[in-house]
Formats: sequence, C-alpha cells, structure tokens
Amino acid sequence: MAPVRVTIQPAVLAWAVSRTGLSQSALLKQFPKIQEWEAGEERPTLKQAKGLAKKAHIPFGRLLLDVPTGDEVEVADFRTVRNEQLDTVSPELQEVMFASQTRLDWYVEYARDIGIDPPELFHTAKISESAAVAASSVRDVLRLTQETPLPGRDKVRELVSLMEDAGILVARNSIAENSTRRALNVEEFRGFTLEEDGYCLVFINTRDTKTAQLFSLALELAHVVLGKPGISDHSERLETEQWCNQFAAAFLCPGHSLRENSCPTSENSVTSCVGERFFETVLSAARSGVLPEKQAARFLGVSSYASYKELVPLPVQ
Repeated sequence: MAPVRVTIQPAVLAWAVSRTGLSQSALLKQFPKIQEWEAGEERPTLKQAKGLAKKAHIPFGRLLLDVPTGDEVEVADFRTVRNEQLDTVSPELQEVMFASQTRLDWYVEYARDIGIDPPELFHTAKISESAAVAASSVRDVLRLTQETPLPGRDKVRELVSLMEDAGILVARNSIAENSTRRALNVEEFRGFTLEEDGYCLVFINTRDTKTAQLFSLALELAHVVLGKPGISDHSERLETEQWCNQFAAAFLCPGHSLRENSCPTSENSVTSCVGERFFETVLSAARSGVLPEKQAARFLGVSSYASYKELVPLPVQ
C-alpha cells in the first residue's frame, strides 16, 4: 500500500523549517527529501510531516493550514543584550511567552474570584516624572530603607520575594518545556513583562548572569510601575528604556547612599561607595549593552566618562 502523503503549502513549509532551528546540513540529515518538498517536486509522507511538526514544536494540524498562524507576540518590548528590537522570535521564546500568558490568564480569573486586587505598584509613575523619585517611592512600598542597597547575599532572590509580596508574579527559567535541550537564548532576550487588567507577570531568563538578572528584574519592575509591558514605536521605546535604566539604577542603589563629596579613583573605592554587587551589576549591564557606558559612569559616581573608561575598561573582543 502506498504511503499517505500530505500537502503542505510553501509558506507553511518554510515557516515550519525555520522553527526547527536546524542548519541546512542537519535538516537534510533529518529530512533527506526536504529540498524536493520545498521545490514542490514531492510531498512528504504522513509520518515525515508529523516528524517535521515535532521538530518545529507545533501541533501537526498547523502544517495543514493555508498560511502560518499563531505566532503573534503581543509584547513588543524585550530586554535583549544589545537592546535590539526583535523582528522574529524563536519557538522557545514563543512557548515561554504563551505559557506565561496562560498562567497569567488563570491567575487573573482566580484572583478576581477570591478578591485579590492587582498590585498597587502598577502604573503608579509616568515618564514625565523623575525615575529616581519613583524608585524611592517603590522602595517605600516594599519597605526597604532608603540609605542602603538590597539586603542579603542573594539579591536576585530577595528582589523576587519583594516583588511577589507586592502582588507581582515572577517566573524564572532557562529552558522551554522543561527540556534541557531547549535552552533559552540570552542573546535573544533577558526578560519580559505581561499585564492583564493591572495584574502583572515578570519573566526572567536565568541563562543570564546573576548580576544581569538583578538588573533585568529592576528593569521589569520599572515597566510595571510605568504600566508599560509593551512599547509600540521606536521613539517611545528609547524614552521608556532611558527612564527604566535610570529607575533600575536608583532602585538598586539609592543615590544618596553614594559619597557625594568624593569621586572614586579605583575599583576598590568604587565598590566601597556603591557596593560590590551593584558595581558588578552596572559593569555587566554596560559591557553587555543594556546600560549606556556614560550612564554607568554616572551610576558608579565616577567623575567623568573618560575616568570610567580608565577605571573599568571593557574587555578586548
């Protein structure tokens, strides 16, 4: 008996192939007839089509549609290594976002049923207002002293706990679908925030370094405070990111805890002023492109950008 063959539209086939993430050689090894399928010279068997769907991490039925569907990503603002806009996202990121949205949808319904209000921090600040003042207000709400950095040795865990106590859902992972073979790519994203009717979920990519995770948490907290989980246009994105960077730095290390009357001249003096963890966080963020170097110099209390370059030179590529 001849095998059952499946018709896959060219656009759907190309989309499914791109979702596999396989190189051309690996793709040919898995599907020796892939070039014939793409050229329309041959159709895949039912078994082969199911195999492609599995590799693409999609339900088999989506291969039978006329056009690719279901990959719309509603959150336009991601924390990436270079602060670049994402035109396409990986299957892993899509699944993490969809899973996070499903969890948030359930939580919103549950919270309403039992009378849990949205977090009071949501949309409590505006870009026209001072980021440092907003950070100070948030520290008050979280019952943090204004003179010192976050307490404890594990500052990521401490901030997660504070955010959760304030009613913000926080999820952290480094893989998709609990599969160690499907690592989340830090070059693609560091974190995102979802919001529904004032309820918020923050996701942090734990594939990143601890110091970068801390900065990402503070950035996402800034987005919650602004009420802006997604940014619609380029100019607004830049303005928002600048505000969020300022908020994160002010939140992680309150400005008046710095020694205002002296400018650090060595790495040791910098860390004594702002704390070793905050120094590492700012330096990591600057090296990876999350934080502009001139802002990093200001956050560390260095007298000038030139002094910053001499004090903490970026590693040679």
